[in-house]
Amino acid sequence: MSFLIGLLMMTGVAHAVDSAKCPDIVERRDGTQIQQIWSSSTESCFFSVTPQDAYVELNYRDHLLTTEGLFMVFNSFGPGDESQTTAAREFFMFPRVNDSFSYKWDDNARELEVTHVTGDKFVFDTKKARLKSISRANITVADYVEPGNRGGIEISNYQGLLMDGGFKVGNSPTSNANGKSTFKDSLGKSCAVRNSEVFKYFGSGDVMFKFDDKGLAAFLKNRCSQLKFP
Repeated sequence: MSFLIGLLMMTGVAHAVDSAKCPDIVERRDGTQIQQIWSSSTESCFFSVTPQDAYVELNYRDHLLTTEGLFMVFNSFGPGDESQTTAAREFFMFPRVNDSFSYKWDDNARELEVTHVTGDKFVFDTKKARLKSISRANITVADYVEPGNRGGIEISNYQGLLMDGGFKVGNSPTSNANGKSTFKDSLGKSCAVRNSEVFKYFGSGDVMFKFDDKGLAAFLKNRCSQLKFP
């Protein structure tokens, strides 16, 4: 199991989904490993895309999709105390139109295409598990893994609703109930909310996104009425 999946299972991002739609998968092709795993404790499905040489020098960028609509960019900056040498950037994408992931390898193009529960297609270069594109967005990908570039992936012009949970060294950024996340719609309008408004926090350390899409639309109508929910 990748450290990224372990991190998410500990922080407890949760969303009810049928576990039969999330069979355990581990596949390796070219320079990329994919893994899908069901967490019974959080009732959620995780799908990770990792460079196969990630654990050689522990300097790498990992990618995780969850049935919550989450796209997490995980960074490892080298060996040492994980509270100082790991970090994460979190994006949540809406609406969520499916309850499972799909993927396909293209050996000729040396690409992997993963379809998120939002329907968005994430294309990776399989030589190094580098993200190349997201179907309904523009992206920029930094060449180097370093703390100063906030995870190294930026998403713009997303043609759905994007929530940027921010960047944090040593933990998931949305694990901080007092932190803020920013919703951005397809027209470029934005609205910042406190994490405690959209996540439930439990004494066990688990974190759960509060809303299904219908509930989220109702919340945003009152809290961020300027935004367009797809």
